[in-house]
Amino acid sequence: MDNNQYFNQLLAFLHDNTALWQATIISTDGSSPAHAGMKMLIPAHTAPFGNLGGGELEHKIIAYVLGTAPDQALTISFDLSGQTLDSLTPTGMMCGGQATVFIEALHMPQKLYIIGAGHCGKALGRLARQCGFYVHFVDNREESLAMELREYGHQICLSDYSDISEAVDFGPSSWIVIMTHGHTHDKEVLQQCLRQPYRYLGMIGSRHKVAETFAKLKDQGFTEAELSRVHAPIGIRIGSQSPDEIAISIMAEIIRELRLS
Repeated sequence: MDNNQYFNQLLAFLHDNTALWQATIISTDGSSPAHAGMKMLIPAHTAPFGNLGGGELEHKIIAYVLGTAPDQALTISFDLSGQTLDSLTPTGMMCGGQATVFIEALHMPQKLYIIGAGHCGKALGRLARQCGFYVHFVDNREESLAMELREYGHQICLSDYSDISEAVDFGPSSWIVIMTHGHTHDKEVLQQCLRQPYRYLGMIGSRHKVAETFAKLKDQGFTEAELSRVHAPIGIRIGSQSPDEIAISIMAEIIRELRLS
């Protein structure tokens, strides 16, 4: 693999707006198929590109990146002997020595947090993923989170909604859609989000339900200005009824907010 191939592939990943990390071997000690300078591009949902020496070490690095989705650069040492040494990460390899890897996020797309992984939530996740969003599902039902992530999203989080900050990384690239099962926890989640930083905050529900929820929040001290930022009822009005139609309505509003605001 030459540098032109590597950087052409890097540009292709960036063009696709995929979440992308780069892992670089920065040092090795002892017997190892890896050597300093080896690099690999690890996208969120397509095959990695590059070479970290192959074998269990490469597999463990890829699994670590996709499992944790780090948004800050970090350095990790991997134990190549199959034994745990201090804080090193064991690989099960028997060649001995260790390798130190530098991992950095090259591109993190907009994050969409779908609070409620029901039929509408899954339909939205599938569509949002196709539109380049990094999709996190949050739900209080294990059975609802049992899904094929390659189709619907990227990460799942089981939460009882009592502390939504444990599931949502609030910030300027955070897009939040609230659609808990039966609307049972919508107000609880919304009030935890209102005074946090976010790019977009929307809540599903009829106009009557939204008005009722907002009235209760005003009684709790939330201001009209805070509530006016919430997209509720969520989505562009297209007469949507099915989960897929509702997802299109919501995604259209999100894209309008992303591109035109």
